[in-house]
Amino acid sequence: MNTRVITVARTIGSLGEEVARVVAQRLDFRYVDYQIVQDAARQAGASPEAVSESQRAPSLLTRLLETLARNPSMPEAVWAHPTPLTESPLYTSADYRKFVEQVILDIADRGNAVIVGHAAQAVLKGRPDTLRTLVTGSLDHRVRRIMRGMNVDENEAQKLARRIDQDRIIYMDRFYGIPWLGPESYDLCVNTDHINPEQGADLLIKAAEIR
Repeated sequence: MNTRVITVARTIGSLGEEVARVVAQRLDFRYVDYQIVQDAARQAGASPEAVSESQRAPSLLTRLLETLARNPSMPEAVWAHPTPLTESPLYTSADYRKFVEQVILDIADRGNAVIVGHAAQAVLKGRPDTLRTLVTGSLDHRVRRIMRGMNVDENEAQKLARRIDQDRIIYMDRFYGIPWLGPESYDLCVNTDHINPEQGADLLIKAAEIR
């Protein structure tokens, strides 16, 4: 099999993590998710929380503070609530993303890994040894799973799903210029409305074998 890395992007409530775990177990690949944040944080000498935050589209306040940190000569009068530079982060969100990207590249170079999330499909775009996949489903099915898994009502589950979807769409467009839910961003898209994680894993493994 020429595929040494499988990336799994997933929408909340789509069973994406479960599918990825089954794939990793069957292929005897490493399952990699939060370890990426931990390794990047260790390399940056920062907290995992700071690295995790860099993987979200930054707020206006965050962008302003990071600009100030990079331009200490900027007059404080420009800012409504100036923050002392000693409290500014050592790195900006863009710097943290570079650490994350390097960790992903290192994992891919070692091979035999299933990488969940972290924009790995964009970071590893064009690699012949990488199968880039999306696990998703209709909003209705995803909402029902969120309700069961998080013990929230339907309205709260819908709001959560829509907010996370929109955040990821904005993030991928802003920083990588690719549509997060666009099929052209992936080698394979799997809808889990009517299949379970074992069946979803069947599809990913078959694609990995035949590509």
